[in-house]
Amino acid sequence: MRRRYDLALSIVKKVSAFLVERRKCGFVISEKGENDYVTEADKASENLIRDAIRTSFPSDEILGEEYGISGSSSSLWIVDPIDGTVNYMNGFPFYTISIAYQEKGETLFGFVSVPEQGEIFSAIKGEGAYLNGEKLHGNTLPTRKSLAILVPPHRMHEALDSYLSSMRRLYEIYSDVRSIGSAALSLCYLASGRVSCYYERFLHIYDVAAGLLIASEAGADVEYKEYDDYVDILATVKGLLASTKEAIDG
Repeated sequence: MRRRYDLALSIVKKVSAFLVERRKCGFVISEKGENDYVTEADKASENLIRDAIRTSFPSDEILGEEYGISGSSSSLWIVDPIDGTVNYMNGFPFYTISIAYQEKGETLFGFVSVPEQGEIFSAIKGEGAYLNGEKLHGNTLPTRKSLAILVPPHRMHEALDSYLSSMRRLYEIYSDVRSIGSAALSLCYLASGRVSCYYERFLHIYDVAAGLLIASEAGADVEYKEYDDYVDILATVKGLLASTKEAIDG
């Protein structure tokens, strides 16, 4: 596992540098679905990650956003080559590279790299969460002084009204809200104490696998609901999950 951890760290550093340079050169944008985009950089990033893993661990299984699943092993890498593609396309600097590693369904480590900020969040199961080597702890501000990341369902507009009703109630708990366009980074901001709550629906496992471990290892409370085609995430700093969930449910 340690060899895989070291490999993942080298990969996110290499791919982070690649994406920063690639943005300067331009890229073609394609539409995968309603309000769902992919760039040449997404595909090139995932290929770099896959090639590096296959070279060192050829039998390992890889699940990536752009190319699906390949390999057959109890060792599984979960990869989002750019979490926050719309941010990347628009030059908004909050996009990430997310890599998690699982054995027999259990996430053992995860990395979330923020190329434009020079930040690498990481966690090993049972060993805490870190930002550039410094251990992370959640926010300790009173809720009325802290922030929540709330992300309306931009690809599922039929769910928007009910979400906005929940969002309105959460304003009674938290000082203000943000939406930064990357699920992985939202979980890392919770882990690092920059926000006290993160709530989003209609995600995929590759969006959140690494971030969930990082948030949990930093002491966050996490509610994870898995459906056939998507997952819902509610995560808060310790002790706020129940009251936040009550506000969401009305």
